[in-house]
Amino acid sequence: MRLPRTSAALGLALVTSIAASACASGVEPPPVERVGKQGSAVINGQLDTTHPAVVAVIAQQGDQGGLCSGTVVKVDPQTKVGWVLTAAHCVTVPPVVVVMGNDFRAADATPFEVIDFTADSRYSGQTASPYDFAVVRVAGMDPGTPTMPMASGSDGLGAGTPVLSVGYGRTTLLSQPPDDNSIRRSVARTLSSVGQTTIRYTMSAAGICQGDSGGPVLAGTAPNEVVVGVHSYVQGDCNGTGVSGRVVAGEAFIAGELGRPAPANDCTFCKKTANSGSGTCIAANRKCLADADCRAYLDCANACKDRACINACGQKTPRGEGLALATQNCVCTQACPDLCKNEVDCVGVPKCGYKGFPSGACTTCTQGACCAEISDCASDGTCYACLKGGDGLPECASNPARKALANCASAKCATDCAGSGVSNGADPPAAAPPGDEPDPGAGERTVTTTSGCAVRGAGAVGDGAGLAAVLALGLVGLRRRRRAASR
Repeated sequence: MRLPRTSAALGLALVTSIAASACASGVEPPPVERVGKQGSAVINGQLDTTHPAVVAVIAQQGDQGGLCSGTVVKVDPQTKVGWVLTAAHCVTVPPVVVVMGNDFRAADATPFEVIDFTADSRYSGQTASPYDFAVVRVAGMDPGTPTMPMASGSDGLGAGTPVLSVGYGRTTLLSQPPDDNSIRRSVARTLSSVGQTTIRYTMSAAGICQGDSGGPVLAGTAPNEVVVGVHSYVQGDCNGTGVSGRVVAGEAFIAGELGRPAPANDCTFCKKTANSGSGTCIAANRKCLADADCRAYLDCANACKDRACINACGQKTPRGEGLALATQNCVCTQACPDLCKNEVDCVGVPKCGYKGFPSGACTTCTQGACCAEISDCASDGTCYACLKGGDGLPECASNPARKALANCASAKCATDCAGSGVSNGADPPAAAPPGDEPDPGAGERTVTTTSGCAVRGAGAVGDGAGLAAVLALGLVGLRRRRRAASR
């Protein structure tokens, strides 16, 4: 395991100390090193683009964090729950997100939020302990998510069996300066010995190291490869012996975890699903993190200690504030409005995504008749800035989202919104055909708003941790590196 680098998108302070780095054990004479719990990448391996089911497992708790590897071994297409096989020592610091991609820091990498995790109860916590297995359940995986099969029963392994190890992590020896690798790599080895609970190979020329813990040892040839081992630890300077747990030794434990019922379909589960895979809020998340104004607003707001400071950040970068709030409010307004309407994070969130309108008939009418247009405007940085700034920007007149909202308010809430400014920029009404009389009730309808989610005012982002939790994609920039230790 290794420590992650702090992401600018998150107000999370990660330090290089990991309390649960349990490295060497006195059981074996040579120094030993956990290879994925806080560790390194494949040494002298090659770029791996053919095993997408091998993922980065990122942990974080308080000021501790770490990076491991893992393998997606099952997906339930109905609930979108996925199961990731990794090492028990990789969950000592709780995993929070699993990232799929050739490079887990790349913009197109896909995050999946962790639901829960379980370590094999037979694992003692000592480095050389057998049964170093854990299963992590994640949200948001679908039928198209790649998986890898596991060996079962008789795996046919023996000394001389060719295998392939895959993982993320450092590509330098422990005695050398650490690198900053985030790319999945693989290395071909030949098993030197096979025990009842572990398998081993020599690594004098190439092998696994920190950050590869939890990753798979594969046997067979594509497309018939199976997971036969889980990286556990190494002896020496990542150039001695690599030791992995033998999957068939953990078969009963793993099968029990794969058979667990789906989690309750509550707000927590809905929220995790929305912020994972191709979930409803992923697009807003990516849009914010790809936008310079949004990132600038996040950097500013995450450094604040009070509301006045946060409001000042919004004044400085109103476009960024709009994108950030749309991302933060996505779960409450789009993904899970019914399940999460009574949750603390949704109290104060506008039903349609924007609360800057004055109270009254216009707000009541537009929230009922133009909610989609308000939501689109709130999610558009420029349109949000136009609403907040009284259409003072030159782009307001031509912004499509702003014009769509103005046209809707003009057509459906003309009387209620007269003089409010909401209809600024609306296209002039079409002339009525000769002989037609306008509907005397047009613009005077009464629309009852639903309770929806609660409302959070424009400019309010809640605490930094709340914003960081929504921006789960920001964790792609996080890695953990386990400190090197031996005894």
